[in-house]
Amino acid sequence: MAASLVASSGQAQEDGRAANKAPDYVATREYSGRPTQQETLRHHNGWLRGDRMGERSSYFQGPGRFVSFTRTPDGNRYESLHVTQAVGTDKTRQESVKTEKLQSFLDETCTIWDFVGPADPKGRRSVSFRDCITHDGIQIAHGWAAEDGAIREPPDWRLTRLTRTPVSEDETSPPADVFDWRNFTGFAAQTPSLETRTQPDFAATMNGSIASSGAGVRYRKRHFPWVRTDTTFANGARIIEIVNERTHAALTFRATVQGAFESLWIGEFRPGPQYVRSGAGRDAEQKDVVVERGIFLGEWCRITRDARDERIRTEWRTHDGIILKEEESGGRVANPEGWTVVQWQRRPVELSEVMPPAEIFERARWGLSR
Repeated sequence: MAASLVASSGQAQEDGRAANKAPDYVATREYSGRPTQQETLRHHNGWLRGDRMGERSSYFQGPGRFVSFTRTPDGNRYESLHVTQAVGTDKTRQESVKTEKLQSFLDETCTIWDFVGPADPKGRRSVSFRDCITHDGIQIAHGWAAEDGAIREPPDWRLTRLTRTPVSEDETSPPADVFDWRNFTGFAAQTPSLETRTQPDFAATMNGSIASSGAGVRYRKRHFPWVRTDTTFANGARIIEIVNERTHAALTFRATVQGAFESLWIGEFRPGPQYVRSGAGRDAEQKDVVVERGIFLGEWCRITRDARDERIRTEWRTHDGIILKEEESGGRVANPEGWTVVQWQRRPVELSEVMPPAEIFERARWGLSR
């Protein structure tokens, strides 16, 4: 559903078409499929707010920006957060083109806009999806392209209720407390762990590279059960990953070249096969997993080559869980990476050293002045 939103209403506002000038309104959006899903919409000054599950799950969408979150059932904290910001120019994105085709939804006549893909080598451009937009810029339906130039029935979504009425700015602004990691359930419980004796704190520095980003430095620290990996690149890009290895609470942050904020995600980490930390015997029984033992940088390591996923991961891990070397390759997009420790130390690590840095929650850095 989120992908559909980004592909339709978000793109409409970036393209500068009529949807940018839409009046304030309140509406109900209904998605096709079983079961039928509905959400309440509020629009003001180019920003659209959607609420589902009785406002427990909400999103805020403006020009080039998207913020979504889910509250806990009692409403006192948050369970998840997703923030994205368009950075640079995406030459592969679809272009929205106005047509002369008219259609009718909710007793309103609307104009069809085609989502046109990039031209192929012969100059042909395909159309997969369409929007229908009212005379005053309100997106009233979105769906697959029909052969007659209309939206194929049933639409992916349509408005089933629409009222043009004033909406306050506060109603379409993400709440301030969602930009504080301490308000998320996964990061609120900071209890000591009895497993620290076998999983001691450490701090490590690694040199390496990712093909798409170039050379960089990776800093990894553990205050069990928390592990924070902070990777910076020479071009200014940055990746921060924080995982609680016991509860699977997680955070991922990405900045592109020159440090421009691109995405932030908080939620429950669902480990794929390459992240399963089972014992050597158990791993050896898994298909496409090779487990060996050897010495690396003077430390006995468990060497695992895991090919259970599309992407092959190899790592050299000490007896107490410190990764001294890691490599990844393969997958749908060839983007190999490799990292090797150049300095590490088993030492006490403060909890504050593995928690999220304050600057990634600054609203202004996400283009949110409100």
